[in-house]
Amino acid sequence: MVRWHWVVGVVAAMLAGCDTDADATVDAALPRGESLGELRQQAREALTRYDRAVIDAGGAGAVTPTPPPWNSPPGIAIESATTTGAGTQLTVDFTGAIGPATRSCGADYHAESVESANAVVVIVIAQHHNSGEVCTLAGAPRTATLNLAQPLGKRPVLEIRQGQPVPLTLK
Repeated sequence: MVRWHWVVGVVAAMLAGCDTDADATVDAALPRGESLGELRQQAREALTRYDRAVIDAGGAGAVTPTPPPWNSPPGIAIESATTTGAGTQLTVDFTGAIGPATRSCGADYHAESVESANAVVVIVIAQHHNSGEVCTLAGAPRTATLNLAQPLGKRPVLEIRQGQPVPLTLK
């Protein structure tokens, strides 16, 4: 039997107040710091730090946001992102389980975004085969694709754990 276990990462549509009853049910089964609501809050905080860095830089030049004040925040960090000319669809690359959720120690992934006018944060969510399995720590390159609320334009894509920009490729 496949169990739904949510583990998360970060990027794109201001989701303040998007905590539904379905989220609360999923969140109740997760350890502190790994609920979808907490990850959305973490993404909003990363955007706030980035927006502050843009203001401090006067809107010009390279922006370096301040990392979060915690040691090891939860979430799946994305490594890079790819978008098309229209910039409304984003594919993110990250390290995840070797196989799909239909296999032992596997996982399926999807992503959602939290956006501001200045940046996008992607949250990667994993559906694991079985949360009680003992698995190796081996990882594999994985991707997840999501639709943005607004075209990406010149906004950077930030990873959720440290809120830093990732390399972006235009297809």
